[in-house]
Formats: sequence, structure tokens, C-alpha cells
Amino acid sequence: MKTLMMIATLIFVAGCSSQPKTTPSAEAELPKASPPPGGGTRMYEGAAPTAIEASPSKAAPVVSEKRSCDTPLGTIPDGGKATGWLKPSVPADEICISDTLTCKDGTWSGQAIYPTCKKEKAK
Repeated sequence: MKTLMMIATLIFVAGCSSQPKTTPSAEAELPKASPPPGGGTRMYEGAAPTAIEASPSKAAPVVSEKRSCDTPLGTIPDGGKATGWLKPSVPADEICISDTLTCKDGTWSGQAIYPTCKKEKAK
């Protein structure tokens, strides 16, 4: 029985010594793994994601041509303004009231549609 235990011990020791040993210098030569983009591992609650979301592409911005406005006062360029009058003529005791037309991308706003305003003569 003593012989049997010695044989088992020798096999155990022989098995342990046959494994390669790493030295600190061998471990230093191994490449280190980089962390994943975004700062590490992500934990998901519930089911794992089923699709990969793509980041938005950085395509060139679409440049649209700005449109001018055709108004009763004439053509106004995009972003431009024109002054007109609310009435073409007013009685002698009233005043002419002006307003500004503004153009934004082909649409104009304002109420002044007359290029001039004249006062009528007093009677």
C-alpha cells in the first residue's frame, strides 16, 4: 500500500510539473486588450437587443435655393423688405399709412399693396 501511495504522489507531482510556467516577463509581452468604445461593458435589463442601431450619417447639408417674392410692390429678394401704402389715396383730412412687406423663402407678408398714396384735394 505504501508503494501505491508513492506512485500516486509521483504521478500527481509529475502532472503538476509538466504544465508550462509563465514568467512575469512573458506576461509583460502579451498585448493588452483595449476597452470597447463608449466606456466599457453595457448591462441590459430584460432581453438582449435584437438590432444594431447605426449612428446618423454626417452627409453634406442640403442647400436649397432661396426664393424671392413677387408682390404688388415688385419683386422682393428673400429676406428683403419693401415699404408700401395701405390705400392709394386718402381724403385731405386723413394721413397716408405705410406698412412693410417682408419676403421669406417665396412667401410675402404685410398689408401695404400700393406703391404710392396721394391726398385728395380739399373741397
